Amino acid sequence: MHDPLLSIEGLRTAYGPIEVLHGVDLIVNEGEIVSLVGANGAGKTTLMRCISGVQPVKAGAIRLAGEDLTRRPDHARAGLGIAHSPEGRQIFGDLSVAENLRLGGYHRTDDLGADLEEVYGLFPILRDKAALPAGGLSGGQQQMLAIGRAIMGRPKLMLLDEPSMGLAPVLVDQVLAVVKSLRDRGVTLLMVEQNAYAALSIADRGYVMEQGEITLSGAASELIADPRIREAYLGA
Repeated sequence: MHDPLLSIEGLRTAYGPIEVLHGVDLIVNEGEIVSLVGANGAGKTTLMRCISGVQPVKAGAIRLAGEDLTRRPDHARAGLGIAHSPEGRQIFGDLSVAENLRLGGYHRTDDLGADLEEVYGLFPILRDKAALPAGGLSGGQQQMLAIGRAIMGRPKLMLLDEPSMGLAPVLVDQVLAVVKSLRDRGVTLLMVEQNAYAALSIADRGYVMEQGEITLSGAASELIADPRIREAYLGA
């Protein structure tokens, strides 16, 4: 059996004196979509920030393909194959759409042209607006841009934080279809998503986080069918 692509063991982190993750264990195997669901304030975004290196870790370990990243700076993690599409998109509004995309591959030394074409194929509206300031995009277009920017890094592991937040239902379907297509192309994905049914419906496995701890995990299909999950997160 192969080691998981991402392995998190006993992860703890704090904001000042307040600990917000309390010994989180989680794995993501190569080629999977793993969804992390839970209520607002459960610690999901904090966990993603720990993985990408922008939130310091108090205790525990983060490993990518067996390599300990726990004390590696965030820019080094990007070079090792982690790309983060963060909550709130965090695009560079004064730069053009194309410049934002190219920044996603800043650590690469090869030509980015083929990857730009891939992103434009997934999100044709970004090609149409490539020369325009990214700050002028709609919310849905900015979300496409944030995902496209992550793709440009050719990541082994893509972290998607709330990719459907604020989007119209038709755009939610489009974004989730792209997520599935990325998995089919060999990208491994860890996704935080408040729309629990949408997240689990395209995932291979899932974790439930409550108050900084993993309280449940399993195959996505089993979690969707679990009465506790249905009542708490699926409105059933």
